[in-house]
Amino acid sequence: MKRCIIKVAQVLLLFLYTLFCHLPHHRRIVCCSRESDTPSADFILIKDFVSRTHPEYDVAIMSKTLDSPITYAFHMLRQLYYIATSNAVVLDTYIPTISLLAGHIRIPVIQMWHALGNMKRFGYTALKDAEGRGTNAAELLNMHRGYTSVLISSMSFVDDYAAGFGIDKSIIYEAPLPRTDLLVDPRNRSMQRERLLRKYPMLSGKRNIVYCPTFRKRTPSNQKRAWTDLVSAVDFDRYNLILKAHPLDDTRFDDPHVIQDYSDKDNMLFAADYVISDYSTVIYEAGLIGAPVFLYGYDWAEYSSRRSLYIDPEHDIPTLFTDDAQAIMHAIADDAFDADAYAAFIAHNITLPKHGTCTARVVDHIFDLIRRNRNMA
Repeated sequence: MKRCIIKVAQVLLLFLYTLFCHLPHHRRIVCCSRESDTPSADFILIKDFVSRTHPEYDVAIMSKTLDSPITYAFHMLRQLYYIATSNAVVLDTYIPTISLLAGHIRIPVIQMWHALGNMKRFGYTALKDAEGRGTNAAELLNMHRGYTSVLISSMSFVDDYAAGFGIDKSIIYEAPLPRTDLLVDPRNRSMQRERLLRKYPMLSGKRNIVYCPTFRKRTPSNQKRAWTDLVSAVDFDRYNLILKAHPLDDTRFDDPHVIQDYSDKDNMLFAADYVISDYSTVIYEAGLIGAPVFLYGYDWAEYSSRRSLYIDPEHDIPTLFTDDAQAIMHAIADDAFDADAYAAFIAHNITLPKHGTCTARVVDHIFDLIRRNRNMA
């Protein structure tokens, strides 16, 4: 039954897309996401850069989570119109509209995956994981099909990306996400930190520890105790503890000491003196900022049984990996962090352009694909 419904939807999408293709076209790039209902920093940077360097082009950003199948169905109709009447489409996650029309879309489709760096298995390499998609769903939805190009932060994990997306390596292009520019720019880092300290005065006068746990589909059985242990280990006379939760996670500490009520638009990484994470690619962003990173793997046995990773956090990442909150706080107090080893780890996984910015490299690639597509038409 499900297969029949999806096939009917696929035929309907193709019919509407073909119809929309006859409408007037625009010099436009459309960016689509299911990660959030608000535009990401990556899409905003692309839009701003295009407006400066290619003012004859517009960038339309379409960000909407799949919270309701009915409302998202109407959103897919808007996506169809923009895709059919634009020059290129850029994604930062899996978009059903694209994959269901794979092989029929007439413009370049660039997958700019939202994660900076590489950590958890995804896509076709996670089908057998408890937190991954099922094989039948991936097949029915034509998951990750129809891409012209897939961007990657470093060719060091090209095999992982090729397997995860189920694509040929030849369409993988090395270009870190645009937001990398914001992380590596000392002037921006300083400006953002000063702005956060002014906006949130409670962050001043103490060292700031930002806790960035990865998104978990199921709450770990020992999470409550582990988070209690973390709060108990922090000396709040010397440190602030700030929760930076995943955008899709509404889990919160049940403790007034933890700073967790602030605007979603504020990236607390810029206020971080130390970062605690686990299996999240935020460890790369923290490394680019230059903050010491420590890994609190309190649920490693449970998590690793449900979700496999491309790298071993205990042995492949040059920092402390432990389920002991006290050990992490001792390491922070003693400055027990090898900054040079961590910087080398980041450089291996994030290849910065030799010339120009990451945003420029991404946008140049988009327009190169637009020109190639025009020449082939």
